[in-house]
Amino acid sequence: MKAVIFNKTGDISLKDAPEPRIEKADDAVIKITTSSICGSDIHTKYIGNQDPGKIIGHEYCGLVVEAGEGVKGIKAGDRVAGRPAYSCGQCYYCRRRQQSLCVNGGIFGVLGTQGVQAEYARIPFADNTLIKIPDGLQDEDVIFSGDILSTGMSGLLKNGVGLGDTVAVFGAGPVGLCTVACAPLFGAGLVIAVDVLDYRLEKAESFGAVTINASKEDPVKKIRELTGGIGVDAGIEAAGSEATINACIRSTRRGGKASILGLIDKPLLFDLRKRFYDMFTISMGYGDQNHVEELINLIAHGRLSVRPIITHTFPLSEALIAYDVFEKRE
Repeated sequence: MKAVIFNKTGDISLKDAPEPRIEKADDAVIKITTSSICGSDIHTKYIGNQDPGKIIGHEYCGLVVEAGEGVKGIKAGDRVAGRPAYSCGQCYYCRRRQQSLCVNGGIFGVLGTQGVQAEYARIPFADNTLIKIPDGLQDEDVIFSGDILSTGMSGLLKNGVGLGDTVAVFGAGPVGLCTVACAPLFGAGLVIAVDVLDYRLEKAESFGAVTINASKEDPVKKIRELTGGIGVDAGIEAAGSEATINACIRSTRRGGKASILGLIDKPLLFDLRKRFYDMFTISMGYGDQNHVEELINLIAHGRLSVRPIITHTFPLSEALIAYDVFEKRE
């Protein structure tokens, strides 16, 4: 089969790879019908958190080809969406609904685990990792539910966003746009999106956000103006840079909450003394995947759609062209 392979730092290619097979009773093998490129795939390419010769990618939908004898909830022929990380459902963390911390799990396409940017994939702990796609929905409707949509929603959950709250999202890329799209579900009042690319800000506006182009005006100053000098109740950082993290923290009010979702690839500085007396809360970490079913249910009932953020579709044979488009932010 064909697959996107990590060769070495900065180098990926489309190559032949062995087709996966059932290895354990709780495995399933699926035919990948759609996968997508995540910002963290770019980190994998350039930082090298994958073994040479292994497949990358972790956002996917597929068709179940075979299920192990221990799999009870899905069967051959089922259309499924998948979580980017597989988890056992039984360990200390899984029992506490912290599946992303599973001691028996892993992330597809990272640190030696085979990914899903391929024709087929083996899915460990299939009952706990795969979710059936409801009739009437296409892959494009639910492809983001496992990762970037769950991540965007988790920032709102971590910050306890509620009725009438003000929210500022720093970075209107895929995760940031998913955050903006989910904010109305929590009753958020004013939602502000900050980025430097106008086409991303235009998409954020279509989801109902007030937008700020940080290359043209000071976002912290503008957010203060929009909130009567107070700052937002919830700041959500979805870009992973020192500048956006600092701006997010500075834009969040006293007693407020800030959540850092963006991947950070180098040390950064922030003087915590400036917020020590503000009763201020900071959380960080990648997305909570415990609400994928709920997100798909919202999509199925017409309450949520992030399909509009899809800009390009390519066959697997043009995967490297797709990476080039993604990296150039076209």
